[in-house]
Amino acid sequence: MAALAEAGFDFDIYTLKPPDDRVVQAQAQKLLPRLIHRPFFLSWEVWRAQFYFLLRRPLRYAGAVLTFFFEVWRKPVSLAKNLALFPKAVCFARIMLQRQTVHMHAFWATFPCGMAWIAHRLTDLPYSLSAHAHDIYEDDSMLVRKLRAATFVMTCTDYNRAHLSQLVPEKSAVIKLIYHGLELNSFYEDAQARTSSSGALHMLSIGTLYKTKGFDTLIAACAALKHQNVAFECKIVGDGPERQHLLELITQHDLQKEVKLLGYLKQEELRPLRLWANVFILLPRPYLHWGIPNVYIEALATKLPVIATPLNAINELIQPEHTGILVDCDDPSAAAAALMRMWREPEHGARMALAGQKLVVQKFDAQRTALQVIDMFAKSVGWEPERAYFESKG
Repeated sequence: MAALAEAGFDFDIYTLKPPDDRVVQAQAQKLLPRLIHRPFFLSWEVWRAQFYFLLRRPLRYAGAVLTFFFEVWRKPVSLAKNLALFPKAVCFARIMLQRQTVHMHAFWATFPCGMAWIAHRLTDLPYSLSAHAHDIYEDDSMLVRKLRAATFVMTCTDYNRAHLSQLVPEKSAVIKLIYHGLELNSFYEDAQARTSSSGALHMLSIGTLYKTKGFDTLIAACAALKHQNVAFECKIVGDGPERQHLLELITQHDLQKEVKLLGYLKQEELRPLRLWANVFILLPRPYLHWGIPNVYIEALATKLPVIATPLNAINELIQPEHTGILVDCDDPSAAAAALMRMWREPEHGARMALAGQKLVVQKFDAQRTALQVIDMFAKSVGWEPERAYFESKG
């Protein structure tokens, strides 16, 4: 959104929840004046909007309500949330007409897109949407209907693009792959500062301490390395409900000196750890992992070799033996063998990390992906972005 604003787009941000005063990022602060929020029910403006559309488009209003009932009734929680948001969506639709809005975009395929679909039914305003992970695979309420009504769809992995194209083959031409871009300049600087590794194996792992993240497998792999008298250190960044269990595993395997749980750290605190490490390893299980974890992208951006597991979309980043190594999420022996190989063959790890960094530059740099997003919106609304923005981005 910051890139759209910089490129000269005139847009509003309709928020489901009240804005949080604790915003600290400078880019987010600049977007605050664009926010539009309304209460769920306790507002005359909300109720006036209901009467406005009930009088002018009663069949479409009633039809939208009935569509939610007929398509979402098997998911009562989702149905209740969608119906609770319905009056607010109607109010937003009225505001959009007053502000002469020409296009809507929903940043999730769940409730935000449900609201955009309601506004579309009432006003005929076109909309597009972004589809990511849980909003495709976990809560797919009315997903096919939303996709069919959209002018275009952006999604963040080619795996998602193929899945959505199977759901609505007739819309496959407007379902576009645009990876989530990351601001990678600081990671590139770290890559320049990285020196060739030697001596002990230094492992870094980052993630919330859930069972699905596979930290128990990593600790078991560390135990296998210790039994083989390999000198190593492993630092795990993050916190969560599995912390106590992981501490017990560390004690059980007598790894108190080698494995450290560091808790949550800020991005600037991670920088020296990435320079200290000579391998990044995260072994997540497939459950709740539909995309590409950013920590892999960040590691490769710093030319840090990566060991990962074969998640659905992971081959779009980790190409075995070219940009990293893949092992089974529940195979500590395979993880230990991969770590041993990284330790014994640092040149191979460095080659994979360099290839991975080149891939990250091609696919995941925020400047590139922002230009792709801007181009999609510009073509949709027939608007020419500020030329100066493109010139500044090369």
